[in-house]
Amino acid sequence: MLTKAGFIKRTSLSAFSKIRSNGLIAINLEDGHALTWVRLSKEGDSVLIGSRTGMAIHFRLDINELRPLGRTARGVKSMNLRKGDNLVSMDVLTSDLVDQLAKNEDLTNESDENLEVNSSEGPWVLIASAFGLGKRVPVTQFRLQKRAGMGLRAIKFRIKDDVLVCFKVLGEGEELLFVTGKGVIVRTNADKISQQSRAATGVKLQRLDEGDHLSEVVLVPHEQIEETGQFNQGKEN
Repeated sequence: MLTKAGFIKRTSLSAFSKIRSNGLIAINLEDGHALTWVRLSKEGDSVLIGSRTGMAIHFRLDINELRPLGRTARGVKSMNLRKGDNLVSMDVLTSDLVDQLAKNEDLTNESDENLEVNSSEGPWVLIASAFGLGKRVPVTQFRLQKRAGMGLRAIKFRIKDDVLVCFKVLGEGEELLFVTGKGVIVRTNADKISQQSRAATGVKLQRLDEGDHLSEVVLVPHEQIEETGQFNQGKEN
């Protein structure tokens, strides 16, 4: 569980085995806080978190970094957020994938943020800003860190006052919906988006009308992609 203010905790699923008709308390929230993300995970998985100002942190979900807490606990700090910053997303990576990334960590030079990005088979992190700029960054560029740190720079903003609106892990062949504040929706294949390093500014993802902004990016479920493909084949026949 993760709040928009950055408090995170793990609670055993068995704690929710007997849910009353009026529900159960899942987390103790302070005034002004809100529980925004809930994901299933197991020991050894990792969590990748992105913030509005373009920072990201990646740490293990294990006893060393995040021990399990009860339902009524507030949780602990996931990331050291600067004043005025808040979180925009959370994704859980499986332990098998994290172990693989850890083995390849020596291939990524953390001191060189301008490291060239070669063609990757993924997974990637899709990064998009409110002004419609974005990119795909290989997950390997987000090394494992300690919880509650400042994190790593995920994008270099090209435009003043631009902010991060999307920070999602995705694989090959994913379909995306770009949604703007004025209700314009564009559908595209994620494979068409440029692969870049963390330090890059991204490319134009969507042409925005004056005064409009990108507000959300949605992954289209795979079953809907398959249904659309079957429908289009039927029309051609």
